[in-house]
Order: sequence, then C-alpha cells, then structure tokens
Amino acid sequence: MASTDNSQAALAQTIYEGLRDEITSGKLRPGEPLSRRRVARRYGTSFIPVIEALVRLEGAGLVESEARQSARVRRITVETIREDYALREAYETQAIRLASEHATASEIRELYRLAEGVDACVSAGGTQNPTDPGSLLHWQFHRQIARTSGCGALVRSLERIELLRRLQANWYFAPGLCDPPRYHSLLVDAIDRRRPDEADAVMRAHVRKGLEKELLAYRLRENGEPQASAPAVKP
Repeated sequence: MASTDNSQAALAQTIYEGLRDEITSGKLRPGEPLSRRRVARRYGTSFIPVIEALVRLEGAGLVESEARQSARVRRITVETIREDYALREAYETQAIRLASEHATASEIRELYRLAEGVDACVSAGGTQNPTDPGSLLHWQFHRQIARTSGCGALVRSLERIELLRRLQANWYFAPGLCDPPRYHSLLVDAIDRRRPDEADAVMRAHVRKGLEKELLAYRLRENGEPQASAPAVKP
C-alpha cells in the first residue's frame, strides 16, 4: 500500500511539474481547458494523480477550477494583474526593509553584482520575455533580496508570484518599454544606506512602475497593437 501511495505521489509531482512548466513557458495558453481524461491518458495514469496535480496548480494560482470538475489555465485580466502586483508590492517592500536591516557586506556586494547585470540586460532590451537570460537574472536579483531578508516565507511567497509573472509575460509584454539607468542598482543603494523606510519607498515605486508596464502591455495586446512599439516609460 505504501509503495502504491508513493507511486501516486511521484506521478502527481511529475504531472504538476510538467503542466507548470508548460503554463509558465507559454505552451499552454491562458484560458486553455485542461481535460483530466487527456492529461491522464498522456501520462498513462488514473485520474487520482491528475486531480492532485491540478489542485496544486490551482493553489499556485496557475489553474482555475470550472464547473463539472473541469479546469483551465488561469485567465489574465486587468484585475488579476492588479491583484498579483498588490501581493508583490507587499512581499517585496517587506523583503527590502528586512534586507536593509540585516544584509552583510558580502550580501550587498552580491546584490550589486546581480543588479548591474540586470541593468545591463535592460539596456540591451533583454528582460521582458521570460525566455530571455536577462529575465531569469532579473528574477534571481529579486529573489536574492528576499533571501537576504532572512525570511523564508517571503522567498516562498515571491516564488509563487514569479510563476504568475511568467504566465503573464508570455502573452503580455512590451519590449519598447525601458527603465532609467541603474534602475535596479538603486534598490541596492537603498539597502546599503541601512534606511528601511527609504528602501521601502524605492521598492514600492519600483513595483508600481512594473505594474504600469504590465497594464500597458496588456492593453496593447488586447487592442491588437504591436507591442514592440510601446513608448518608453519615463523615470
């Protein structure tokens, strides 16, 4: 019995990871139905691990339950974008406040290294699409701030929000938008000055600028306008 349970759990994990990666990479579209029967057939299993995987994906915010026990990839709307950024703002401002209180000299040096890399990628236009190396570096930078806070719960919360950001960025991004010089290094400057209130304010403005860009990209896409022609966002 125990071996059967372990096998079901392993299958559920495999299905969860497979669907998660397909959703966040853009292979599965927002709103696309997820048939339990087709998923079970694809993985050669019963409904039980499929249901478990879908429940976990719903908990991660990547899947929505539908009537008659069906599910679909989470749809993207102005409301969902705003909700995700409200959470991101709460998590990231608290993370940077704690980081400004607890960061060691070596941790600050590492943050500067990551920030400078992100800023260089931004200048080259390589952080909008989630498949760009610069986009991954951007996530590493923000995750490192959370890790520097010393609060594991913040790291885990941001990891969940990052999955939702990747889902959105596959379909709504505006390569024409650009950030001012040292945009991410300014966050580390605030940490290095050891002023939690200042760090909070800088991060809050940073996240809200991100929301502004996401909403503009969404509207461009919904209106059928070329996303690459978006105007630059002023600092």
